[in-house]
Amino acid sequence: MTKIAILGANGRLGRVVAKAFIDAGFDVRAVTRTGKVPAELKGATAVAGDALDRQSLIRATQGVDIVFNGLNPIYTDWGKCLPMAENVMAACRANNAPHLFPGTVYNYGSPMPRVITEETPFHPTTEKGRIRCAMEELFRREADAGRVRTILLRAGDFFGGTGSGSWFDLVVAAKMSKGNLHRPRSGRPRA
Repeated sequence: MTKIAILGANGRLGRVVAKAFIDAGFDVRAVTRTGKVPAELKGATAVAGDALDRQSLIRATQGVDIVFNGLNPIYTDWGKCLPMAENVMAACRANNAPHLFPGTVYNYGSPMPRVITEETPFHPTTEKGRIRCAMEELFRREADAGRVRTILLRAGDFFGGTGSGSWFDLVVAAKMSKGNLHRPRSGRPRA
């Protein structure tokens, strides 16, 4: 059975991703600072691991096949993002495991390009955008050196904070329990 470590399993995105992997039959290791996880992650193995402590994170992920990086400090603590990303890369190297990462659109800056493709250049205009670009540059260097492969899914918004309230919750996923997934339109006039 494939073993996946979910870093940040107490966060909204981490919880949802962990639950999806549990439901898909993976051996899920839910990594949190405290080693405690929400009740909805029944079936996951709870493990304590601090992303700001490299050895702690390596121990918490020992023996996994995949590392999902759902770590996201509160916005006022984003200075922790790059040190955490460096420790995640160390954990992935120690396990020879691929890295799954939810990317953002902060990298593109403001104003946001109308169309974004894989070739759209980054032009961060905020500190958060510059930090995300630095993280992705780290991931690129690790991949180019043949050490860690990162699989990045970029979206405009994931799940934020606790509870519901992001545009994803309110628009896209509002009727998922009924089998409906809504794709919002941009609101821009069509040419």
